[in-house]
Amino acid sequence: MMFQRSIFRAMLLLVTAGAATSCTSHGVNDNPLIRPFEWFSYANGDDIRATCKPGFTNRYRFIYNAIYDQQVRTYNITQIPTAKEATQTTRVFAGSLSKSWILNGSEGFTSGENESRVNISLKDLLDIEQALVKSGFEQPAVEGQILHSDSFYWIAMVCRDGNFKYYAWNDENSDIPKLPFRKVLSVGD
Repeated sequence: MMFQRSIFRAMLLLVTAGAATSCTSHGVNDNPLIRPFEWFSYANGDDIRATCKPGFTNRYRFIYNAIYDQQVRTYNITQIPTAKEATQTTRVFAGSLSKSWILNGSEGFTSGENESRVNISLKDLLDIEQALVKSGFEQPAVEGQILHSDSFYWIAMVCRDGNFKYYAWNDENSDIPKLPFRKVLSVGD
């Protein structure tokens, strides 16, 4: 009896560990059934943090939550250290399953989503960096800040030269419509 309990506990531990590992983000997931399970890892920048080392690719991620079930915009910018440009990938989706996805689900997981990928110049990237500084990005993160999915907020995370920085803006610490980086991000939108 004791042996069976030990086996059961070991199996339960393996299943739990496997489930937790599968919830780690490796970038935005196109599958709206899987995305909610990886969302917090993605919004926390776990994939960026894991690869943030000196000499590696500089990465920027911005997330705009315009009420999760209605619209989410993600901006991922990647710049190889010696490159003269960066790539900006912008995605727009609703966090919940759309009617079109439910009705047309067999046609793929990207129904109802929009994605664009453009190269941006170093000048555009510098403009984004300067706008981040003007927005308060270099301040210490707000301790205990809670971002609700049914509200408007921005999150930015950056890995630059092996240093990771994270900051979030909501109605309590900023004027969301007037954040300076919104305009410069639209260059690659």
